[in-house]
Amino acid sequence: MKTIYIVFNDREKESTWKALYEDLRTVFEDFIKVKICFLSETQPGDISDGDLFLVLYKERVHPMKEYISSLDKVMVLTRTFARKYLDEVYAIPAGTDVLVVNDSDESTIQTTNSLYELGLNHLNLIPYIPSAGAERYQHITMAITPDEEDSVPPFVSQIINVHDRCIDTNTFITIINKLNLNNSQVTGNLLTYIQQTTGDTGKHYITESLKNELLKKNLQELQESIIITDSTFAAVYYNDKAEITFGLSPEAPLNLIFESISGELFPPEDYENKLVTFLGVNYIVTKSTVRIGGKVVGFSLRFSTEADIKNMESDLNKQLMKKGLVAKYHFDDILCQSEPMQKSIALAKKIALTDYTILIHGESGTGKELMAQSIHNFSARKDKPFVAINCAALPESLLESELFGYEKGAFTGASPHGKIGLFEQANHGTIFLDEIGDMSLNLQARLLRVLQEKQVTRLGSDRVTNLDIRVLAATNRDLASAVQNREFREDLYYRLCNIPIKLPALRERNGDILYIFRSFVEEKYERLTAEEIQMMKTYTWPGNIRELKNAADYFLILGELPQTLLSYFQETVPAPSSVKSDSPSDEKQDVEFLVLSIIAQHTSDSSGIGRVPILHELSRHGIHISDDKLRKLLKQLESQGRITVGRGRTGCRITS
Repeated sequence: MKTIYIVFNDREKESTWKALYEDLRTVFEDFIKVKICFLSETQPGDISDGDLFLVLYKERVHPMKEYISSLDKVMVLTRTFARKYLDEVYAIPAGTDVLVVNDSDESTIQTTNSLYELGLNHLNLIPYIPSAGAERYQHITMAITPDEEDSVPPFVSQIINVHDRCIDTNTFITIINKLNLNNSQVTGNLLTYIQQTTGDTGKHYITESLKNELLKKNLQELQESIIITDSTFAAVYYNDKAEITFGLSPEAPLNLIFESISGELFPPEDYENKLVTFLGVNYIVTKSTVRIGGKVVGFSLRFSTEADIKNMESDLNKQLMKKGLVAKYHFDDILCQSEPMQKSIALAKKIALTDYTILIHGESGTGKELMAQSIHNFSARKDKPFVAINCAALPESLLESELFGYEKGAFTGASPHGKIGLFEQANHGTIFLDEIGDMSLNLQARLLRVLQEKQVTRLGSDRVTNLDIRVLAATNRDLASAVQNREFREDLYYRLCNIPIKLPALRERNGDILYIFRSFVEEKYERLTAEEIQMMKTYTWPGNIRELKNAADYFLILGELPQTLLSYFQETVPAPSSVKSDSPSDEKQDVEFLVLSIIAQHTSDSSGIGRVPILHELSRHGIHISDDKLRKLLKQLESQGRITVGRGRTGCRITS
């Protein structure tokens, strides 16, 4: 928190320092600390924590050198009068001589100036300086004083007390700028304060002051050199960058500095991005005309060097990343235990460290974009934009303008400001072209040129933009077959397929189904029955990870697996109760089949089913055998390698 000291010589004017303290607190509230300092009671070093020191008179600035390290922190506080105390003053007839009285000569002169600044120009305000002799003032019968009625000479018959002065608007604005306290709360407090003290005039003043300060601040923060001229090309404003770059000053007018190239800088028409060389340095210059009421009143010139353009491009990349053009996922976010997927990840990590173009192939839902984002975040471009677009989601005309951008007026319905394309937005980073197998042959030709030349041209423009970009593409189509069928360009295929990565389908990732499902449902995984676990392991998951995630969401909400999965299992696995037998040998085979079915339905990675539950299940299907007979059957099935028989909760489990 910033600290402001109001500095006085001594405690004599208690009402003054208390009033000024309250003014500062009213506007800044708890955004600053306000302290009162009396130099008669202060030693050097006592006020070293101050960020700003306010004194009432400029003569008191230099003595502060004894107490603080730098006089840059000292500011002369200017004061004004609350408007509510001035109505009587404004009512005084024009041309009246009025004496102004305060407690010292310097404060009297300052008070007089403050009254004139408030628009009291209809009066003849005369500062009362006692040392000049009372006789020169004896014709004056009226006096204005800020709570110093005892100092008014006895010959004055009418005294108007305008009370203690308050801090004026300009002081507050200066404090705000010096201490960077410009926020909505402080601005609102200041507007309220001014309304109560100086009325609408003060409000208009602060509004204009803030507008001017913000304009200057914005122009100063630009990376480019900005020069604003009048209609004769004489400079009326330039930012610090222009002053340093071109050596501008009131004594060095523009027409002399740019004499050798003035014809290029100041043609009648406006222009953008003109190349101008000055003192061996190339500048891209934009000139625009400023008009008021149709009349030309000035011109604006913007100069950009190569370094400026690179810095702006870097800033643009940062802004694009803030807009969400960033990869969120990393290789650690890919859940897997299976060997096929781990091999794909290991390959991707090696390629990520290069700048090769990568074609990711896999069925829908296998995580192609997750892999692409992980590759980007593992690469040297991880701090640059990651731009993804689904080539199958947009019609050809719209996809073309999205990829390459366009100039204003390039086609009907185009933005009047033009648009930067995704390739330019991804410059220095990565662009991910998902479902590239669905891109039209016409766009494939344009894309091939971009990949070959590393350049892009916006629609409706002849300007070429160089690209430093890495391309990742993905598809669920067999592009080799598409090339043979002339549905995909062969040259583009080989350009994209620099390094291919194959993502295995979920059904090919043994051990990953339950592992990933557990990560989705967490502790609720324990609610799965052995039968449901077996169903999940048996199901083919045509939608891959995406379908598995949907099944997990369904399970979290409803406590059971989706009906589509249950229906699939019922259709592909015969129900044990449908088994019929016509002979003793058939009956024995039917019992074996039923026992194997029961064991299969209750087999999981960690458990199986015991003899008693098997007997119970057989009884439900109308088959009654003894425990001894079942024990012999299980031993026979185990010797055939069809089941394993464990102790305790392990029970009987089906083998592969």
